[in-house]
Amino acid sequence: MKKLLAILLCSTFILGIATGCGKDEEKDTKKPEVQEKSKGKCEVAECMKELKPEMKVEEINEIIGFEGEKEEDKENYIWQLTEKTKIEVEYTNGKGSIDATYNKEDLKNEDVKISICYDIVNNIKEKTYTYEEMVEKLEGVEGNLESYSSTSKMYSWVNKDGQTFRATFSESLKGKASIVSIR
Repeated sequence: MKKLLAILLCSTFILGIATGCGKDEEKDTKKPEVQEKSKGKCEVAECMKELKPEMKVEEINEIIGFEGEKEEDKENYIWQLTEKTKIEVEYTNGKGSIDATYNKEDLKNEDVKISICYDIVNNIKEKTYTYEEMVEKLEGVEGNLESYSSTSKMYSWVNKDGQTFRATFSESLKGKASIVSIR
């Protein structure tokens, strides 16, 4: 009887070790992040595609779906779409300079190859690109329109690790990239 009890106890112990019973396992307590819905008619990227520097505040209000908040003593307006995204427009001489703030986590893209971005940065003095040529060089990955004025557009690409490649395309250079950077 003692022998049978010892065998059962030993078997239970071995089974416990093999299956991990009694072992404190780390549980993933982090909840998946749910993307917050925009307060407006469009998400930040969609809104940026529709906005133009020559638009008046009323036209932008109509596109976004609510009135922008005017900053005191300036011709600046802010449309806070979500907690982490917004559009800002600064007017100078009747023209707007439009800036978007994105949630960087939403922009991460495993198709963005940072080695290609470094190649572009290192060779920008010899070879410049239009936006379309840049997308082709980046193997078809579209950028995120971050800034838009009557003289330039700035796009960004974010790789899976959060490194950001930015390129500014200038109207004075016939739409070619004038500034590129990696952060």
